[in-house]
Amino acid sequence: MATHKKPAAHSAANSRTASARQKRIAQANRHLLIGVLLMLLAVALIVVIIVLCVRGGGKKPADTSSPEASSAFAESSETPSEPDESSAPELSEVEYSEDPFSRYTYEYQIDITPYLDYIDPRDVMECVFLVNPTQTPAADFVPADLVDCVHTRKDGRAMQKLRLNAEMALEAFLKEGLTCGAVTNVTVTSAYRSYSYQAQLFETYCQQHQYKFKTREECEAYVLTFSTKPGTSEHQSGLCCDMHNLGSAEQSFAKKPEAKWLAENCWKFGFILRYPADKEDITKIIYEPWHFRFVGRFAATEMHELGMCLEEYIAYKGLE
Repeated sequence: MATHKKPAAHSAANSRTASARQKRIAQANRHLLIGVLLMLLAVALIVVIIVLCVRGGGKKPADTSSPEASSAFAESSETPSEPDESSAPELSEVEYSEDPFSRYTYEYQIDITPYLDYIDPRDVMECVFLVNPTQTPAADFVPADLVDCVHTRKDGRAMQKLRLNAEMALEAFLKEGLTCGAVTNVTVTSAYRSYSYQAQLFETYCQQHQYKFKTREECEAYVLTFSTKPGTSEHQSGLCCDMHNLGSAEQSFAKKPEAKWLAENCWKFGFILRYPADKEDITKIIYEPWHFRFVGRFAATEMHELGMCLEEYIAYKGLE
């Protein structure tokens, strides 16, 4: 029986028809996929618009020309414009009710956080007062918060004492000096003194120097340039201390690098060099590079900036 074969041309035509059909199907699928994606995108856009409308609550856009907007921009800008110095407030304009430290920045090598409550008294003027011949504590006055001074010189003398704020500030002060490598051997030789002890000390000085003078009055006038009569000594306040690394307190201490560092950095810890060399005509006491008085960090900072001694600062603040 004879077998009839299909012509080759007919097979090729069938193949081309199948290929065209597959291309049309693939193209239709792509169009369908694109349509679905466009629909999903439209739905997502609608959802975003709805969310923004709900959150916006109909608020108007911020007016960047308003003072509030300008202030906010200035605070967030990384390169703010320089302030107008002519409009900067003077120190005397700082009100105690405001945060007094917002105007100052301090840098420390140590962690100052544990000491802040001590170097910054709640009342920034709490420790700003004079003890002198006209402003004297009672003979029986003893501060209620005296504590041991851990930096008392260990040479057999009695443990010295300071008021709590002054002692904690002193610990931070000398700890900073040690950390910086600037102060490693400075110790406290005298801090709080009672009325009776000051009387004894003043009398001892008078007896030591009496041979130089004809009268007691002349001798006392001399002794008063470096010591004080009982009841007029800052030491009775419990807020000051004598510290150095010499055998005894002498003005030569000022030439020591430790003394220079203490004088230059004491204000950061609420201390002042109580009797500076250039203020003897005001304090009536000779230069004492070893005598530091705690007044609190804010007052000490202002005095440092203004170049004032305590007498001048009290007059400046109207605290007389």
